[in-house]
Parts: sequence; C-alpha cells; structure tokens
Amino acid sequence: MSDASAAALSYRLDAPMRWLPVSGDFAPADLEQAAEMNQRVLAQIAQFEERGSTIEHPTPQDVEIQRLHAKLDLLLSAVAELAPRFLDRPPRKALRLSWSGLRWPRDADTAPADAQGWVELHLHPIVLQPLRWPARMQPGDATEAEASFLSVNEAAQLALERYVFQQHRRAVAASRRV
Repeated sequence: MSDASAAALSYRLDAPMRWLPVSGDFAPADLEQAAEMNQRVLAQIAQFEERGSTIEHPTPQDVEIQRLHAKLDLLLSAVAELAPRFLDRPPRKALRLSWSGLRWPRDADTAPADAQGWVELHLHPIVLQPLRWPARMQPGDATEAEASFLSVNEAAQLALERYVFQQHRRAVAASRRV
C-alpha cells in the first residue's frame, strides 16, 4: 500500500466499479467535465442519505410532511431494489475507498502500474451517474490493485473527502453497535 493511501481515512464497500484505460494524458476539458459531474453525483448522494430531524411538538402539517417523507423513502427503496436489474452497471467489487484512491482485489484484467485511466464507481443504487475520477495505477501487491486519484478541482476533491469521512464515521458507528 502506498504511503498516502495507508495514511488516508477510508472505508470498505461493495460497489459496481470499472477501470477505463486512457492512452496518453487526460484532456483538460474531460477533467473539468468529470469534476463537475462528480460534484453533482456526490451532492445527490448526500441528499438521498440526509436524515431529517425529529420534531418535538409536531403540527398537523409536520405530521403530514413526515408521512409523505416516509412514503417517498419507501418509493426510493423500491427504485433502489429495481434499478440494478435494468441498468448496465459493471460487476460489484470489494473496495476500499479513500479521498486519495481506491483498492480492490487484483484480477487478470488489472491494469499495470503507472497506467492512467478513469475509475468509475456507482456509490448509490438510485444515483444513475457514476463517480468518474481520473487515476493512476500503483504497484499494489500480489492480491490487491491500487489506483491513486489524480488532482481535480478543489470543490470536487472536498466533496469526495466529505463523503469518505461520513461513510467512515457511519462504518465506525455501525461497528460499535454490533
């Protein structure tokens, strides 16, 4: 594991993921477009995962809104169950995601060290667009592949750091409840 990824906050997940190789350098316009899309994807995920606060003395309107919110949550859960059946997504892989990169089990199709490409990750079942981050393959080890994310605009980087932090915090909280 590289020094940067060893020190970075991370969490484990199973998610659809693919590596898309790039020959040569990334086009600046592609990097900018991907950064903007990544910000939108991470914002959509944050909206879906946002939990409302409980109201101590709810008004009739508050009760109605909570009822509608519960129905909407049920509908979104159903869509999350059904969507993968109709979408062309890559296979799920056991991943370790950090703000600086990604690790996954090495297989015959793993790109060699120093190869550049796009890491495409579907982080949420309802969000149709994947996170698409430019990356460079690292040597890794015999069992795990490792890709380091390349720099993008600061807003996209901060959104990814916030997302990883929140997921890590949730994983820690879940492990304490067990």
